[in-house]
Amino acid sequence: MKKQGKKRLTIEDRMIIQACIHDKRNLTQISARLNVSKSTISREISKFSYTKPGSKYSCAQRNRLGLCNGCKYTGACPKEKRFYNFKIAEEKSSNLRSSPRSKSKLPIESVKTIDAIVADGVRLGQSLHHIYISNPSLLLICCERTIRRLVYRGNLSIRPHELRRYVTYKHSYKKSPKELRLRDIRVLIGRTYKDFTRKILSNKRANIVQYDSIIGCISDKKAILTITFPKYNFQFGVLINKGSPDFVRTKIRKLFAKLGKDNVKRIFPINLADNGVEFSYFNEIELFDDGEKVCDTFFTNPYKSTDKAECERNHEFVRYMIPKGKSLDFLTQEKVNDMFSNINSYVRKSKKDSTPYDLVLRKFGKEFLDTIEIRRIPNKKVKLQ
Repeated sequence: MKKQGKKRLTIEDRMIIQACIHDKRNLTQISARLNVSKSTISREISKFSYTKPGSKYSCAQRNRLGLCNGCKYTGACPKEKRFYNFKIAEEKSSNLRSSPRSKSKLPIESVKTIDAIVADGVRLGQSLHHIYISNPSLLLICCERTIRRLVYRGNLSIRPHELRRYVTYKHSYKKSPKELRLRDIRVLIGRTYKDFTRKILSNKRANIVQYDSIIGCISDKKAILTITFPKYNFQFGVLINKGSPDFVRTKIRKLFAKLGKDNVKRIFPINLADNGVEFSYFNEIELFDDGEKVCDTFFTNPYKSTDKAECERNHEFVRYMIPKGKSLDFLTQEKVNDMFSNINSYVRKSKKDSTPYDLVLRKFGKEFLDTIEIRRIPNKKVKLQ
């Protein structure tokens, strides 16, 4: 395959690099996996890897890339250690791109002149636009947008909240991303969202299944594993132990065993989950009890709930019945089945006034619906309260 030209690595690419390093792959194998040159991978590792202090003695346990990723002795090793972490690499790369653009190119004297004029006007209750138009000297220095940018960056003596209409508009604030919670990052190799999109392009008629979890209070011991068929807006739930990947794996395998191998291949061919800790062993559902592969599993991009938007959208109906912040510990599997029976009997305008239950009934049959214990509720008796 012909490698692409110069491109910027994404956070997903860096996750794959870290996964391949843990899997003890060399530069050639990593570059082939990402379809980039070996020099790109080499520069990425040398530029964004980091060291932990220790003695300067050489270590024979380091991998071929000179990194300590995947070494089982790192906890007690007194030597200097070198690691590659996708999150740290992404943060350093972002800072390198943004820091040159975050500084003003205006001379210091010009900034002082702007500060004196703008500060006096803001303290009189004037808007930036009024100040800019009323002072011809500002027109010769910069544009109005530059002045607003200087205020937001903190380069002037006035603060953004002092502007007349600042609180009227919504502002975005930088949030620190959540940690990737998969226990073994190597499971991402061949199971990223890019692999998922390639898979569905070559299997356009295959049913796609999305997985997520719903939690109530932080102190809860229970959660709901939701399984969604986006094509039909159909969703059902399984009560699980909160944050337990073993429990999730066991529940899904039991469901597959009830359905049988042929039905699993037909109904659950392509499965997509997020990077939550409860899906740490999600890839293990690919194999049936006899060891035969019956489906494919993939993971969404980190911190992107939009990759499984249909699943998130269906959670709105669950929140009609169980608002956010309400404990789920009172639930039983029978109550969960009853809740999703009502949700799947709710008429959807987007499906030509059909219900998700009726669509799945026509596609997969009543035997499947009986197995997951979802029943049809008469339209006039559907309850979403």
